[in-house]
Amino acid sequence: MMVEQMGMSDIIGPRAVTSQGGNPMMGNGEGDLLRDKADAEIDRILTEQYDRGMTLLTENKDVLDAVAKSLIENEKIDGIKLLETIRNIRPSLVEDKALDAIKEAMKPELEARAGQQKDSEEKALAE
Repeated sequence: MMVEQMGMSDIIGPRAVTSQGGNPMMGNGEGDLLRDKADAEIDRILTEQYDRGMTLLTENKDVLDAVAKSLIENEKIDGIKLLETIRNIRPSLVEDKALDAIKEAMKPELEARAGQQKDSEEKALAE
């Protein structure tokens, strides 16, 4: 869709490539050639991004293992814990402003958790 409909390719350029009905302004030979170029460009993009993804996963296996361990132990992980886990292993991947933004976004939830914990502690003391 990026390549065929939105022109997001330097090879194909800013034009739509249709697979059904074709373009009435284009002869059959040109349309086939353009579709072949689009297919090749799609294959290139997919291969490039697959390789990029595999490289990221391989290079950060220790981070993934730590996140998996946390999930096995706790069944869930919030954004703060996730970023802190990543930061402990690969500090360069997590900027201070990212952690601050997550903390700000989670502020209502953290306050609710603190209130629930306080209530349960008071209840335990009362019993």
